[in-house]
Amino acid sequence: MIKDISRAAVDGYLKVVRKPVDAVISRGSEERASALGVKVDRADAAARGIAGAALRDPSLKEDARHRRAAADERENALRLRSVAEQRSETAELQAEEAEQKAYDRRNKAEDEAESRKKQAEQRKKAKKQTAAKRAGTRKQTAQKTAAEKKAEADKKAKRDKLAQLEAKEKALAEKEEAVNAAAESRRLAKAAADAKAERKND
Repeated sequence: MIKDISRAAVDGYLKVVRKPVDAVISRGSEERASALGVKVDRADAAARGIAGAALRDPSLKEDARHRRAAADERENALRLRSVAEQRSETAELQAEEAEQKAYDRRNKAEDEAESRKKQAEQRKKAKKQTAAKRAGTRKQTAQKTAAEKKAEADKKAKRDKLAQLEAKEKALAEKEEAVNAAAESRRLAKAAADAKAERKND
């Protein structure tokens, strides 16, 4: 009976002490509030552990152990979220760089293709003019050569475009992985918060 009263007194005292501290923390930024909240939870757990040892109350000691474990989980979730955010930022930068490089390569490929096309057209025109002066057989040969070169230029342009698409797909896959890591971090943080809330309700 005395232990129950002492436990209730310790719990009530700590709740009264925490109330203004929690109010101050809640007014800060989310990241700062979460980090400070973990420290306050650790201090709460330490106080309960000391009270449990002084009162020889195993229930208070067990509560302190659970609260320390919950604080560890929240701290780990905060760390994972920070890592996920850094990965997401890195992936976004890499995606932007890859997209810019792909854009540059595409422009270069288009310019080269246009240049090759103009050159092919010029050669074709010159050959056509030459072929007009010559017999039919030589004219047919010149036209066939121009067509083959154009086909090769088109083939190269397709290969360049495929390489660009593959680079963009890789960057998007890395970004998706970072987003999934961030989602997992948020899930862990919510689970820790739910566990803490459940213990408070108990």
